[in-house]
Amino acid sequence: MLAELQKTEAAVPAHHLPIYRLEAELLRLPQVDMPVEHDFCSGLYARTMRIPAGTVLTGAVHAGECFMVIRSGDIVITTDNGAREFTGGDIVKSKAGTKRAGVALTDTVLTTFHPNPDDKTDPIALWQRFTVSAPVLGLTPSQRLLQRILAELEAA
Repeated sequence: MLAELQKTEAAVPAHHLPIYRLEAELLRLPQVDMPVEHDFCSGLYARTMRIPAGTVLTGAVHAGECFMVIRSGDIVITTDNGAREFTGGDIVKSKAGTKRAGVALTDTVLTTFHPNPDDKTDPIALWQRFTVSAPVLGLTPSQRLLQRILAELEAA
């Protein structure tokens, strides 16, 4: 098991490891309900999360660039230059391959915007298009199943 974990960790970018380890620990705790809304217009997909105050969360690795807009609230999010506080009205360009962690200081509404040239509206298909599959670090089989179910529910 340890050798398998070390092999998996060796394949993960070093700067992502602390976030994946945090994510593995967070999955051991009761999960917070964060409703997700999906909006579409010609060539664009917007994914909005409503994050309750005090929630610690991690994001998926994005396959391509996107914009993230903090629509309301205050949240601390990891960046390439360390943790930074963002507030309603802030916009962030997320580079491909970015993985973030954060904590909502107040109830926060956050939206990411993604190109959608074929105007797909299936949230699961879009999730698979815009994110990179996460490695499983140090989770038991039941925790891996929970992680997969949570990702499917989040995409729905």
